[in-house]
Amino acid sequence: MTGFLLIHGSWHGAWCWEDVAPILRARGHDVVTPDLPSHGNDRTPAWRTTLEGYARAIHDTARGMKAPPVVVGHSMGGFAMTEAANRHPGAFAGLIYVCAFVPEPGETLLGIALADKQSTLPSAMARGLVVTRFRKDRARDCFYATSPEGRAAAAAERLRPEPMRPALKGISRPRGPMPPRAYIECLADKAITIDHQRMMHARAGITQVSQMDTDHSPFYAAPATLAAQLIAHAAAFAAAGTPKPPLPSGSA
Repeated sequence: MTGFLLIHGSWHGAWCWEDVAPILRARGHDVVTPDLPSHGNDRTPAWRTTLEGYARAIHDTARGMKAPPVVVGHSMGGFAMTEAANRHPGAFAGLIYVCAFVPEPGETLLGIALADKQSTLPSAMARGLVVTRFRKDRARDCFYATSPEGRAAAAAERLRPEPMRPALKGISRPRGPMPPRAYIECLADKAITIDHQRMMHARAGITQVSQMDTDHSPFYAAPATLAAQLIAHAAAFAAAGTPKPPLPSGSA
C-alpha cells in the first residue's frame, strides 16, 4: 500500500481530486487530499497566505500519515510541494509532478508561469495586489478542454481567487538530498504547455516521465489513467529504493 498526498493547483481545492482519490483507495492505497491555505474550504485570508504556509501545511499533513507519502502536485501544487521537500526532504517517499511547475532555487511562481509564452493562462487572469482572479468564461478552454462538460462547468464555479504573496516568493534551496521524482506530461495542456513542461523536468534531471493525452486537468479528463500512472510511478520509487540482497559468499 502506498500513501498518496494529493496537492491541488492554483484557484482549485482538494475537490479537484474527487474522481481520482476513490480509484486509488479502491486499489488499497491511503489517500489524503488537503486544501492548501486560502483554497477550497480553508478560510485563511489571502493576505496572510505564504509559500512557507503551503510548505508547512504539506509537511504537517504528511506527518499525520502512516508513513512518508508520495506527494502528487498538480500545476502550482508542484511549486508548493517542491518548497516542502526542499525544507523537509526526508519527509516524503517521492514527488510526482502532474503537468506541474518544477522550480529552480530562487525562482518565483509568477516568473516561471509567465516564461511560458504559449500559455493561455496569463490572458485569463486578472492580477491584483492581494489576489489573482481567474476569468471563469476562460476556464473550459484553458483548464478543461478535453474534460467532460459537466465536470468542467462544475469546476469552473468552484474556482477561488488565488493569493498573490506565494507567487512572488522565490523557492528555497534544498536542505538535503531530494526524494525520487517523476513527471506526468499532459500533451494537450494549454495552461502549462508541453514544451514548458519538458523544459522544466529536463533541467531538473527528472528521467521518470510518462504522458497523458489530456488537457491541464487529467483528474477529470482521464482519472483512471491518471490513477494508474500514479501507482506505477510510486511502485518505481519503491523498487528503486529496495536494498539489493547481498551477493553469495565467494561471488565476484
